[in-house]
Amino acid sequence: MITVTGEYALRAMAYLADRPEGEYALARDVGKTLDIPPNYLSKVLQSLARAGLLDSQRGRNGGFRMARSPKQVCLYEILAAVEPMSRYETCVLGRKECRDEDACPIHFAWKEARGKVLTLFQKTPLTKLVEHQHAIKK
Repeated sequence: MITVTGEYALRAMAYLADRPEGEYALARDVGKTLDIPPNYLSKVLQSLARAGLLDSQRGRNGGFRMARSPKQVCLYEILAAVEPMSRYETCVLGRKECRDEDACPIHFAWKEARGKVLTLFQKTPLTKLVEHQHAIKK
């Protein structure tokens, strides 16, 4: 359901959220640690920075860091910065128009499921991913 780009964005944001506040990390170091291709990750991180979720700085002590507290960032914001969330609104069977009045066979089930998924993304703070990382390290 989440694209590879979305997965990389979530993993990178959780990694950066777990670093000391204000500390920058290079895309290549994040990529190496998370086993994500650094050039691809760099583009993902740049998208997150353009969305205001990360700060970026060039130069010797540069890289990427959190722009806001991880408590204030929800998974939806991260995903929306790197992939079109409108894909959750389209018909899973590819119909141009799929609405309650002219529904495909799975319209109502998909409508309910996507509502739950989007609510989950909107209500889950980034700190939940960080907590999970800590739990699996133990």
